[in-house]
Amino acid sequence: MTTTNLAETYRDAAYTQLVRVGKALGNSSRLKLLNNLVQGPKTVEELAKTVGLSVGTASKNLRLLKQVGLVRVERRGNYVVYDLASTQVPQVLSLLIDVSEQALPELRALEQQLSAQRPPLPQLSITDITRELATSQPYLIDLRPADEYQVAHLPGAHNFPYDQIMQRLAEIPRDQELVVYCRGRMCGYSEMIGQQLKDQGYQVQIFQMTVWEWQQAQAQ
Repeated sequence: MTTTNLAETYRDAAYTQLVRVGKALGNSSRLKLLNNLVQGPKTVEELAKTVGLSVGTASKNLRLLKQVGLVRVERRGNYVVYDLASTQVPQVLSLLIDVSEQALPELRALEQQLSAQRPPLPQLSITDITRELATSQPYLIDLRPADEYQVAHLPGAHNFPYDQIMQRLAEIPRDQELVVYCRGRMCGYSEMIGQQLKDQGYQVQIFQMTVWEWQQAQAQ
């Protein structure tokens, strides 16, 4: 085999392997599973409930993700726990959202629909939230479930899971500006809950990035 043929054979075989990963990512359920694993390790049952799949369907999709090295699995007693295989996986997800927001007006339109009926809430960038944490010290509200909050959260954040917060308004100070965040740009809860808090008379800003994205920015 000539050097040219060897290089072309390698190229074609290498692209075939890339396609395996691309196919694994080309499914909304698997993307949702990966995005939830950015928040921390979870059992199959927890992932199925969060994403809205049956346990069997979630397991099937997780096995496909494992086959291409995007997730890893560990048995803890009677539970099977999945985690992201490396820190490069959330980097890929974040970049995919970046590219999609720039390339797809349909995605931008979906984001705008969350606040279409009223003026949008102020949104903080990673630079903004870092500056506010260092200066004005807003009251941060983490809307994720307690287990995700315990894995990692923004400094000083208070955990009010999105399905509990409206029953716990008495715990939230009215003399501080609120910053609300959840699971990132693909999660609409920060906008929805933020608007509900604004309707209750609170001053609210939202942070739409993930805790992981904020942590990576601080490490650079």
